[in-house]
Amino acid sequence: MDVVILAGGKGTRLKKLTHDIPKGLVSIGDRPILWHIMNHYAAFGHRRFILGVGYEGQQIADYFDGDGAMPGWEVICSDAGAAASKSDRIRAALDYVASDRFWLGYGDDLADVDLDAVDGHARATQSIVTLSAIQPVSPFGVLDLAEDGDIVGFREKSRMVEWINGGFMSVDRSIGDYLHLGELEVEVFEALVAQGRINARRHHGLWKAMNTYKDYLELNAMLESGALDTLASVSRVSAA
Repeated sequence: MDVVILAGGKGTRLKKLTHDIPKGLVSIGDRPILWHIMNHYAAFGHRRFILGVGYEGQQIADYFDGDGAMPGWEVICSDAGAAASKSDRIRAALDYVASDRFWLGYGDDLADVDLDAVDGHARATQSIVTLSAIQPVSPFGVLDLAEDGDIVGFREKSRMVEWINGGFMSVDRSIGDYLHLGELEVEVFEALVAQGRINARRHHGLWKAMNTYKDYLELNAMLESGALDTLASVSRVSAA
């Protein structure tokens, strides 16, 4: 399956790092976060990438035209413009997609999602979109309160009850028939919900987004401490 990654954002909440480079080239360890994401897909055999670039997209193209790509990777940059919406970027990327289904992901999320299981669920249910649902860790400490207001306990960094879209989506190319409706996560997904053509597979493993400078520091600390080892072990399969 081809892999479409939305990597056109400016990373405005990472201003210390993205003043002169796009968000996708911010490094986790000695490689850009975008490379780590791509390497996870490659570990499952998906090595043809269409990157939906925007802000400073030429830098991403230059990186992968140089020594950024691993052997066997094919990397295509599709630039729909800095102001393009996600739906616009997918529509432009579809011109390069050759497979009947393709992967769709975001350029700022690291996860050890079982891609084979996600796609298997997608094909079994004949969904247009099957996304990976995750329960993010709350950035706040949580209070356990009794009815009278007494605090009976504290929980730090507990998982939220709600599920969110963690990306890593198996998508049928017929998504192109819906992209004119508007923004991906609003009008497009709502139309698919109404038709019963979108579902999710729950992911209970590693997932971490890089949206803020604090996230960037935490991801690098996780890499150094070995907390990203499940992702790293998958990456070693790709490099083997």
